[in-house]
Amino acid sequence: MSNNIAVGVGKTDMMWKGHFGISPIYKIYTREGEFIEERINPHGTGHDNDHDHGDDQPKVIKELLHDCSTFIGKRMGEESKLKLAKKLGIETVLYKTNDPIEALNIYLEK
Repeated sequence: MSNNIAVGVGKTDMMWKGHFGISPIYKIYTREGEFIEERINPHGTGHDNDHDHGDDQPKVIKELLHDCSTFIGKRMGEESKLKLAKKLGIETVLYKTNDPIEALNIYLEK
């Protein structure tokens, strides 16, 4: 598993205001803060699908973000955070800022 960071964003390039798992887009960064790619979430809001918040949601998102060990977002259910941490070894960090770069920088500076 790679050690990249995924930041959940909307189509306006601002932090996604909803739950991380249904972010329409994920911006992927290295631990040094270098942008790698933008990854569309086929399970996210704005796609023709059921936005399932069931038991498999953390696993589905982990498969999409297989190369990331940290997820940064604005909102995530406590149960999902626990599953990601305990079962999949994923660190989840939530910030109130609307700016994904600011959230990334806050995380990298800690």
